[in-house]
Amino acid sequence: MAKTDQLNPREQGIIEQFIDALWMEKGLSANTLAAYRNDLAGFGLWLQEKSLLLLNASESDIQAYLAHLYDKGSKNRSAARLLSSLRRFYGWQLREHRLQNDPTALIEAPKPEKPLPKTLTEQQVEDLLDAPDIKQALGLRDRAMLEILYATGLRVSELVNLQLSQLSTDPGVVRIIGKG
Repeated sequence: MAKTDQLNPREQGIIEQFIDALWMEKGLSANTLAAYRNDLAGFGLWLQEKSLLLLNASESDIQAYLAHLYDKGSKNRSAARLLSSLRRFYGWQLREHRLQNDPTALIEAPKPEKPLPKTLTEQQVEDLLDAPDIKQALGLRDRAMLEILYATGLRVSELVNLQLSQLSTDPGVVRIIGKG
């Protein structure tokens, strides 16, 4: 990651003042403070290459930096964390009366990617369905619930909120009104 010692001394000082304030005000852990420092140093170094300063950065500079990170393969989660660091930094600068406007105010945080669900192997499904003791009433109920979940794709919340009026045993139909 970026190192603050590669920044000009003025920028280093601005970041360290912010980090010190975070530590005193919020008592954040060393790892959290290091993450803020690295995020700000990375942005500061990128700005420095363009002959810009942290306190003079605009909304378009921040968006250009985010685009630069995406081009280098950065994920939405990393960009969201960076934006959070920048929001906190510029919010503090506003409170300290070093800025008139927050350049992060109108920037939307990227949505985190949702990982694809993991699927079970055929053996894992069989083991799951065979787990309840069907010699007992609760085991029989649990087995029926597992089979319904597996066969229909219902959400667990939809299954546990199922009402008797939603069942039709004659044609063997369950009517579910859920998300979409």
